[in-house]
Amino acid sequence: MINWPTVCTPKELGGLGILDLERLARALRLRWCWFRWKHDSRPWVGLDIPCDKSDRDLFNASTIVTVGKGNKASWHSSWVNGAAPKNLAPSFRKSRKIFTVQQALNNNYWIHQVCPLHTSAEFREYTSLWEQISLIDRNPDMNDEIIWRWTSDGNYTTKSAYRIQFVGQARR
Repeated sequence: MINWPTVCTPKELGGLGILDLERLARALRLRWCWFRWKHDSRPWVGLDIPCDKSDRDLFNASTIVTVGKGNKASWHSSWVNGAAPKNLAPSFRKSRKIFTVQQALNNNYWIHQVCPLHTSAEFREYTSLWEQISLIDRNPDMNDEIIWRWTSDGNYTTKSAYRIQFVGQARR
C-alpha cells in the first residue's frame, strides 16, 4: 500500500516529489486564464476555456489586477487593493452573473447586484466595499494589467502554479 498524498508531496515538505497529476493539470489549466489576459490575439480568445470554478478562484487569488479601462478585469478579479470584491464582502455572493469592472462601475451597476441589504453585517461590508472602490484610481486610457503573485517577475509559470497548491501543507 502506498500513501499517494505523501509520495506526491514536494521533497522539501517531506514527500518524494512525484508529480501530483491533478495539481499539475490544474496548473496547466491556469495557463489558459493567463493567456486569456496576456495574449488576446490568440484565435481561441473569446471561447470557453477548460477551467472550472476552483481553477478560476485559484487564478484570481494568485493574481493582482490594476484596472485601467476595466474591460478585461472581471468583478471576481483581485483589483481592489489586491483582493476581489467578493472576498471583501462575502455576503454579496448572491449574484451569479459575471461582469467586467467597467460594466460594474458604469452607473454603479454593482450596487443593484447587492441590494437590498438585510443585516448589519451586510451594511458594514457594503459601506467598506463602497469606500475601497471609491478610492481606486482608474485610468481609462490604459489597459488593465495583471501580475502573478508567485514569481519575482510577475509572470505566470506552471511550476509556480503547481507549487502554490501545496502552500499551507505541513511538513510530513
